[in-house]
Order: sequence, then C-alpha cells, then structure tokens
Amino acid sequence: MTFLDLAKKRCSVRSFTKEPVDPALLAVILEAGRVAPTAANSQSQRIVIIDEKEDLRLLSEVAQIYGAPLALLICADQDATWKRSFDNFDTGPIDTAVVMTHMTLAAADVGLGAVWVDYFKPEKVKALFNLPSSWHPFHLLAIGKPNVPLKSPDRHATLRLPLDKTVFRLEDIRK
Repeated sequence: MTFLDLAKKRCSVRSFTKEPVDPALLAVILEAGRVAPTAANSQSQRIVIIDEKEDLRLLSEVAQIYGAPLALLICADQDATWKRSFDNFDTGPIDTAVVMTHMTLAAADVGLGAVWVDYFKPEKVKALFNLPSSWHPFHLLAIGKPNVPLKSPDRHATLRLPLDKTVFRLEDIRK
C-alpha cells in the first residue's frame, strides 16, 4: 500500500467493539509516534496509555471516546518543548499534532479504527490522572476494532476540496 492509499484509507471511527487492542499492534502505533518529527528534535511528547476499565470510564465522563477499549492521551511536556527565541512561540501543540497524525495513520495501517478527540477540558483530564505539572494534554486518540463499516477511500473525491481551492502558486497570490 502506498502512503497516499493509507492516507485515503484512514477515517474517523466512532464505534468500537469491546475487544482489547493487541499489545503488538499498540506497539506499532506507539513506535509511529516515537519516530514522528518534532521541532528541534525536542521529543516533548508524553503519551499516556489509558486501557484499564475504570480509567476509561473516568475518561469517558470528561471526553467522548465512543466506547473505545484504548485511549492515548497525548501531552506536551512544556519543560521540553522548543520555543522560538524571538517571540517564545511554543511548538508543543504542533509537535503533538504531528505525533497524533503518525499514530492515527499507524492505527489504520494495522487494521484498527481510531478517532482524534480534542473536545475535552485539559485541566480536568490533567487533574483526573494526576499528570505532572509541566505536562499539557492536547489530544486524545481513541483506538479499537471498528464496530461499523469503514468509510470508502473514494470518499475524498467528493468530500475534499479540489487542490485548486487549497493550493496556490505565490505568483497567483501576488496578482
């Protein structure tokens, strides 16, 4: 499968079986996150595995995880993120998004469903799991075996804007 085939195969899954995620498949997903690029190679991502029944129940009270048997909480260690010297721009949100993208694609590659969740209150999640003070939770990745048919990779032909609506040559912008 080519990268573009994988990218088109990936879709958000919002219904999962209760079947636990095979640890070998989780290892592949985590490795994809580990090798993801980060600004200045800071590697500030901190990934928390949430797969115990009670922890998943608690998490589902503050975030919609669609009954997934596994959730990965992707945080940035603010003490380790790269900050731009002239304006102190912090790359933590970007780095964690790149890590999430790698892991989301890896989940699709190994035949699992996943959905990227950002609708939660970070401070509630941080307190709920007693995270270190320098860790900021940015994203959740709910993962599991899909309980619904996956969307067709062909959907992008109609659901995505054509390139001429999102990609521009600089000389055209300058006109």
